[in-house]
Amino acid sequence: MLKKLFKVQQKDLEIDNISKELKLTPPELIQTLEQFQDLEARLESTKDKYLDLHSESKAIELEIADLESRRQASSDSALSATTNKEVSQYQNQALQFATRIQELEEDVFPILEKMESTKEKLTKLEEEHAELKPVLEEMQTTEEKRIQEIHDRLASYIKEREILAKAITPSLLKQYEQVRRARRGVGMATINGKSCGGCSVQLPIFVIQQARKDQGVTRCPSCGRILWAQNSK
Repeated sequence: MLKKLFKVQQKDLEIDNISKELKLTPPELIQTLEQFQDLEARLESTKDKYLDLHSESKAIELEIADLESRRQASSDSALSATTNKEVSQYQNQALQFATRIQELEEDVFPILEKMESTKEKLTKLEEEHAELKPVLEEMQTTEEKRIQEIHDRLASYIKEREILAKAITPSLLKQYEQVRRARRGVGMATINGKSCGGCSVQLPIFVIQQARKDQGVTRCPSCGRILWAQNSK
């Protein structure tokens, strides 16, 4: 019976190892994903910056257009004025508008320069994004296939374990599973020489003799694992 239980444990350990594989994401995928996420964040930030600059320059251009229209109107009014006072008044208005237009044109120039450099940066980031995206997608597809294969393998091992467990008495199986939960997934240990294969503590002679009789369950006095003497009858 213990020999059959040992086979159950071997299958349990295989299942545990396979389950661990599911949690092990390839470092290359993690690195590429982080790189892609960082790239997307920089791309979004650069887009926002470009749009802000564009809005700022557009507002100045609209103000310049409005001032130019008012300057032209003042110039036209100066030409049609009937008194020197009116001529002087309209000319002063036109001059004020022209001065303000010049100031705004000077203000918008560095903004346009920033827009140009930001646009170049944006284009470069978009190219990097376009190159990296299919690479990441291919890696993710490969990872999905790997995970599916592990799930399939895990399902097969669980089914094999269920078949093996049917040959074990419910009470023994329950005891084994309780010890297994308490002892880091290993509920059964072989006797190696005079020591427990689970905790390496030297076993008393009577415990070894009892285990070799294979007439019931013998547990390690130290770790509590179920002992199995492989050469027992």
